[in-house]
Amino acid sequence: MEDLNEQSEKIILYYKNGNKKYEGYLKNGKLEGKGIYYNENGNKVYEGDFKNGEPEGKGIEYDENGNKVYEGDFKSGKPEGKGMLYDKNGKKMYEGDFKNGHSEGKGIKYNKDGNKMYEGDFKYGNWEGKGIEYDENGNKRYEGDWKNGNREGAGIEYDISGKKLYEGAFKNESREGKGIEYYENGNKMYEGDWKNGNREGKGIEYDINGNKIYEVEYKNDKREGRGIEYDENGNKIYEGDWKSGNREGKGIEYDKNGNKLFEGDLKNERREGKGIEYDENGNKIYEGDWKNGNRDGKGIKYDINGNKLYEGDFKNGYSEEKGILYDKNGNKISKGDNKKFEPW
Repeated sequence: MEDLNEQSEKIILYYKNGNKKYEGYLKNGKLEGKGIYYNENGNKVYEGDFKNGEPEGKGIEYDENGNKVYEGDFKSGKPEGKGMLYDKNGKKMYEGDFKNGHSEGKGIKYNKDGNKMYEGDFKYGNWEGKGIEYDENGNKRYEGDWKNGNREGAGIEYDISGKKLYEGAFKNESREGKGIEYYENGNKMYEGDWKNGNREGKGIEYDINGNKIYEVEYKNDKREGRGIEYDENGNKIYEGDWKSGNREGKGIEYDKNGNKLFEGDLKNERREGKGIEYDENGNKIYEGDWKNGNRDGKGIKYDINGNKLYEGDFKNGYSEEKGILYDKNGNKISKGDNKKFEPW
């Protein structure tokens, strides 16, 4: 606001086009007290208290078309203290604290329907500190820490019914750090490390009944690296490598009693490569090549006492023509032109 000639009573000032510029009081040549300031089009810009030539105290600020955009406290020409922001249709957008012209402190942000979007701390116009975010229907969807308008720090995500979906660390709006994901029934689904919103690092996965079904490494929301899989009774059924959510690499398969069933290479959840198969008593019954989950390639079949029964080629789980048969004493009984037969 400009300095004006000193006046002692209420005055009216005009633009060159004849429209009112200011209506109110002066002190020592400056706007002071109650007054109204207009733009050249004759629309109000500000109505309220002035001090030392600038809005200070209680007042209302308008846009160039005369729509109310702010109502509340002013200091040194800027919103500061308690106030409310409005959209061009006169709907309240924000209510709370201001500092140096920005929403700062405690406040509430509203959507176009008048429902709360956010309630909590603000800094320099952004959501920062502790706060609660709501969906368009007023349901609480997040509660916790914020930085520069993003979820960052410790927080809780909720579903539309108010049940916890996730509790833990956030960074740049995404789950990152340590956190727990929940099923709809409130049981833990996953507990461990997150990165960019995905399960990544070390973690434990649970079924809907709270039973541990997998633990250790994840990448891009999938099991990857070294890990152990469990059945619903807590029995270890696989231990080894994973890739893109599948058993892949070196691993060991177990039965429900903890006995090894297979030890060797896997790909896409199937036995593939080199591996050893065991019976329910832990006896080695096959050692050799695998493909698509079947004995395929070169291999040796054993009886329960560890004696060779067959050594040679396999395909799709069956022994092929090229191989050697042995009797229980280890003597060769056939070599070469064997007929295809069922595996033992």
